[in-house]
Amino acid sequence: MSPRASSADQSRDRRVRRVVAALSISAFAEWGGASAVLPLLPVYLRHQGSSVTLVGLTMAAFFIAALFVQYPLGRLSDRIGRRQIQVAGLALFTGASLLFAFSASPGLALLFRALQGAGAGSVDVANAATIGEVVPASHRGRAFGTFYGARTVAMAVGPFFGGLIGISGMRWLFVASAACAAAAIAPILLLIPKPSLRAAAPRSARTVLWRNRSMLGVIVAFVAAGLIIGVYEVCWSLLLSFRGATSWQIGLSWTLFALPFGIVSFPAGWLVDHFDRRYLIALAMVGAAGFAALYPFVHSVAWLLGLGAAEAVLVAIGMPAEAAQLAHSVPSHDLGRAQGAAATAQTAATGAAALVSGTLFGIHPWLPFAGASAVIIVCSASLAHFWRGVPGRNRPMEPPESADIARAVAAAGPSAL
Repeated sequence: MSPRASSADQSRDRRVRRVVAALSISAFAEWGGASAVLPLLPVYLRHQGSSVTLVGLTMAAFFIAALFVQYPLGRLSDRIGRRQIQVAGLALFTGASLLFAFSASPGLALLFRALQGAGAGSVDVANAATIGEVVPASHRGRAFGTFYGARTVAMAVGPFFGGLIGISGMRWLFVASAACAAAAIAPILLLIPKPSLRAAAPRSARTVLWRNRSMLGVIVAFVAAGLIIGVYEVCWSLLLSFRGATSWQIGLSWTLFALPFGIVSFPAGWLVDHFDRRYLIALAMVGAAGFAALYPFVHSVAWLLGLGAAEAVLVAIGMPAEAAQLAHSVPSHDLGRAQGAAATAQTAATGAAALVSGTLFGIHPWLPFAGASAVIIVCSASLAHFWRGVPGRNRPMEPPESADIARAVAAAGPSAL
């Protein structure tokens, strides 16, 4: 390799690392503020006069709103670039959080939660598509691991302080959430490539997503993840409260989930880059189903906290594996659309689970957990059909289009940033 080529590769690697760092910093700021209110939000809504069913509807509104924007905005990001979608989504989340701070009405809370969901959902799609587009195939697992790790470490910090402040300080927590989302815009503007960079990549015919078996398996995995997220969004804090947990213990439970996730996220990304992603995803799904089935029958708050921390290790492997498998399923110019489709499926599952979980929990605490566990087992079994013969490892050579994108990052220089 010539010195010039080696220098170009080093420059490319530095710029790719800058993009991953920018997304990780932005996600840390966004999710740190958002997660500060999340553990106590169902309890806060109950204190403000919402019924258990309305709590479920309000939590579901976040995901229902995201459901309607993720696919069209993911597709739009393929055409105009990711940065506009990221900035607009963060701005919307900022405004909705400020509105939340100054209203105690259950009806308005549902509206503001929906606006937060639309903003956060669009940012998630654009962030994941950016990593899949810019990062070379051989390093995507570690890139996604770093990104999700930063996001989840933020979810360790936010709930801890949210639990310390408690229900009485929720207004200020919403203000802090808005400030963090606004701060998350800065690294996007400073370090993420402009849309003109994307035009350097060659384009080809669109992928038919619904005929792509690798993509269909990814969607099934995203649906399974969405189901369990929806149940936990509504029922985890309610279960802990039902078992006698205090506000600080509820906040601590989210921290104890997030910390192990953050610690193992980069090693998990290495596993994704070196082992078959299909088996890692299946392992994470079956493990999540087992934990969900167990939680409602555990009466000790301490044991619930410990089991949540153990589950985080499996989730830390599953999330980057799913994201990397998606990125390997389609060409880079279709990543926004593909990410939007998978995120829409996950969000639909999350919204549906959140919508019914409150009512099921009111009937009996074990019902939403056991129901989600059963569906996840069925989803896991279906992967054997969708992914039979589908590659789950990186190819020896990086796909040409990914290489073109990475080279374009290096060649564009500072003018692309």
